[in-house]
Amino acid sequence: MRSRLSAPTALLFLLSIICLLNTAARAADDTYNDEDEYEEHARVLRVSLLKGEVSLKRAGEDEWEDARLNAPLVEGDVLATGRDARLEIQADARNFVRVGPDSVIRVVTLRDEGIALSLSEGTATFRLAHFDKAKEYFELDAPGTTVAAERVGQYRVDVGGDGAVRVTVRGDGRARIYSQNAGFVLRNDRTARLAPDGSGESDWEFMAAAGFDEWDSWNDEREHYLAERLKFEGRERYYDSDVYGAEELDAYGDWVYTKDYGYIWRPQTTVVNVYNDWAPYRYGSWVWCAPYGWTWVADEPWGWAPYHYGRWVYYNNDWCWAPRGYGYRYRRARWRPALVAFVTLDFGRDRQVCWYPLTYGQRDPRGRFWSRGYDRLSPLGGRDLEHLRRQNPHLLRAVSTVPAREFGGRTLRARPAAGDLAARALTSDPVRGQLPIARGDSLRGVPRVGAGPAGERTTGANGRDTLTINRPTPVMPPRAIADRPTGAATRTPGAPLEGELRRTRVFNNREPRAPSTPDASAGAGSQGSGPGGGDVGTSTGAVERPRSYGTPTTSPRGDSARPARVRPTSPDVPAEPAPGGSPTGDDAVSPKRRERNNGGGNDDGPSTVNRPRYEPRIRPRDEEGGGNSAPPARREAPPSYNPEPSAPRESPAPRREAPEPRHESPRSEPRPEPRHEQPRQESPRSEPQQEAPRHESPRQEAPHQAAPRQEAPRHSDSDAPRAKGRPDNR
Repeated sequence: MRSRLSAPTALLFLLSIICLLNTAARAADDTYNDEDEYEEHARVLRVSLLKGEVSLKRAGEDEWEDARLNAPLVEGDVLATGRDARLEIQADARNFVRVGPDSVIRVVTLRDEGIALSLSEGTATFRLAHFDKAKEYFELDAPGTTVAAERVGQYRVDVGGDGAVRVTVRGDGRARIYSQNAGFVLRNDRTARLAPDGSGESDWEFMAAAGFDEWDSWNDEREHYLAERLKFEGRERYYDSDVYGAEELDAYGDWVYTKDYGYIWRPQTTVVNVYNDWAPYRYGSWVWCAPYGWTWVADEPWGWAPYHYGRWVYYNNDWCWAPRGYGYRYRRARWRPALVAFVTLDFGRDRQVCWYPLTYGQRDPRGRFWSRGYDRLSPLGGRDLEHLRRQNPHLLRAVSTVPAREFGGRTLRARPAAGDLAARALTSDPVRGQLPIARGDSLRGVPRVGAGPAGERTTGANGRDTLTINRPTPVMPPRAIADRPTGAATRTPGAPLEGELRRTRVFNNREPRAPSTPDASAGAGSQGSGPGGGDVGTSTGAVERPRSYGTPTTSPRGDSARPARVRPTSPDVPAEPAPGGSPTGDDAVSPKRRERNNGGGNDDGPSTVNRPRYEPRIRPRDEEGGGNSAPPARREAPPSYNPEPSAPRESPAPRREAPEPRHESPRSEPRPEPRHEQPRQESPRSEPQQEAPRHESPRQEAPHQAAPRQEAPRHSDSDAPRAKGRPDNR
């Protein structure tokens, strides 16, 4: 008997399948989120303003073309301005580079780590309103000169026809300037001029910044215009921080919050109605830009961010731009040449190239993770034509097409695709990767194809059908461009030049000294181990100075001699007798006596630091002085060789016991008695201190021969003051 599922059971089963599919989709999203969707990550600049004649030569190309508004610039591109021309390049949301007439500027380095430009002639001003030197760098090369910005500000560089360079800093800026033989810091409202003298050498001239000329006034007006029109604050709620160019959209449309897409930007009706049958990616042209390939350059003045980030969605009968409307998780909002799907079709006699904007949930066919089953153009990735006509008729109207022979022309006239062609384009698989269309000659990254008439199908090196189109007619630059080298040194693309220049021009190929922390320097200086109470090891100088062994702070072994002597006072100062009694032990030895005991050498050397512990001349003097009484010598405190004059010792015996094992262990001779050393300290300034023991020894033994008061300090604390005070009372 066949059993049937009840309605609740069937519904539960269907919900389980849907949940399983959603889980698989999320797992796919997680997998895709672990690695980047695209292979090309080259940074680009934007031509945000263009007046007059401006020519562009792409990286690796030999021919020039006309520059256009919203054109992308990559590493290696060169721009030349004509007479009365002006050019503005946008680096990100807050930083701009403006180029004056009769100028040539080249993009040398364009990476996430920083930007380096080259100005071989003319005038350029770069305005940095958001800049952190610790995270990125911004450098500009001129003939024999490199300018490295230190902080936000406005920097102007002028290059004359003779190669003279003038750098001016304004807007509270600060820059490091390097030339062939110099390196210095140029501060705000200052100007530095480098004029070659014809002999290969040149000197810098410094002066206060001059008043505004016509170029400075135009830059100032442009800054005020952007500050009033562009909205920079609070943009993170609309789009990611990596997106730039969207700050100017407020002047052309409105931001609206939606539940499905978040914040979207809807262009005003008056903005799009100036174009007949307007749709995204319809009014503009396709240009070749390595390494991305075919790139969309829009005719709309606002057409930068909406055509290179996010997705276009159809909301309330209007096309709107959703900066975060990808429909899946992504690691970073990267700049893309165009977020469209290409389809090539044979329609009638012509080969047609069709494209349409990627909408919510669609993967980019140029990326790594596109698949037909994962394409969410329609539910569950299906391609039902009737469903498109009923639910998404706007997609049919958004398909643009052009004959293949006209693709890539400067005067592209795209038109809406007819109903049948649009339906075929939407239901066909898009082109994966690069569009197989090449220009009539060989290009970098594009396989060379057979030379045939425009629009002829040939087979490329990759085995795919490739279309050959006519290349746009090249243009000539506004004037002859001289190939003049720039920079204070040869620059390696992709790396900053300031580090090398600072080491060679400022520090003479030596590494700069690492700055010491204030806590460490303050703590060291408080010890007073150096001259004047400072620390001997405190780092001074811009670089590490080579050490000389002849200096008093070093020794042949490479260590510091004076700091190694752990002595409270200098040995050159005579030790004073302890108040209240005569000194004992090493306190009674004069400096000249100590010098003779050390062999007559300089006491500053490290080899004599440990020698006073065992003075060989003490034993003969003990024998001559009659110090052969073993019991009294053993009860006396051993001599201490601490040259510092100490306070009155109330009980000297316990302090003298510490060094006793060190002196008594190697020999059994009796210790020297203090009576031999006492008379020398009564007149420390007299020269014949060697003869003092022979004159004063009777005075020490006569009054104390019967009473053992000299040995009393070891057994009686009350007799110690009388024994020590007797020589001073005489």
